[in-house]
Amino acid sequence: MTLLVLASASGAPGVTTTALGLTLAWPRAVVLVDADRSAPHTILAGHLAGQATHGHGMQGLLQAHRERLPMGAALTSEARPLPDLPRPPGADAPGERRFVPGFTQLGSVDLFEGAWPSVVDAAREEPFDVLVDAGRTGHRGLPANLVAGAGAVALVCRTSLTSLAALRLHLGPLVETGPPGRVGLVVVGPGRPYGVREVAEQFGVPVLAEVAWDPTAAAELHEPGPVGKRWPRTALGRSLDRAAAQLSRTLRAGELEEAS
Repeated sequence: MTLLVLASASGAPGVTTTALGLTLAWPRAVVLVDADRSAPHTILAGHLAGQATHGHGMQGLLQAHRERLPMGAALTSEARPLPDLPRPPGADAPGERRFVPGFTQLGSVDLFEGAWPSVVDAAREEPFDVLVDAGRTGHRGLPANLVAGAGAVALVCRTSLTSLAALRLHLGPLVETGPPGRVGLVVVGPGRPYGVREVAEQFGVPVLAEVAWDPTAAAELHEPGPVGKRWPRTALGRSLDRAAAQLSRTLRAGELEEAS
């Protein structure tokens, strides 16, 4: 299928919580890859309640690349299932969702640059989408091979001045190297204080999706333990359902353009 990159230009806009929430709400089978180069292992420590990597994750993908093994099979074998969220009565069962843990050796971060093309190719060939939590863009930007092959690239941001201040600096290189027309923003907390239209006009890129400001529900995602039964009715849960559907359509549109 295809690959979506999620990243942030500044600290703490909620990119990992958003990436996890989108994965759990995704309408098709999906694998979430923790490619944050600072290796915080937030999902393992939080949502997965302190699970160990047991040697699986990005290191395994790198090893598969080195040994020229099929990357699609590696994505499957290195991933672990994510627990299902409560669903509204009568809702369609989501596709399988899995998670590839992050780097366990910081020395492997730069080495992985050469492996991204095989991950991108696998995402196109396998019967599941791939979401990549790339963490902060950093002073060197995102891996070029990842951005060039992505179906879409989204910078996650809030609408405060402190969150928006770094966007312009980091957006430029992504627009130049990313998929045409599919580099944009995922806005967390629209209207706090600036609206989505204001942000899109200011930065000249589309807002690909909106996510509600709901700290209480967000805490349920990044703290250990299952989320509550009322999750589907929270503002965050509802907005993630809409955002996942919208981003999935964006990726599908890109697939159709490439096939035509």
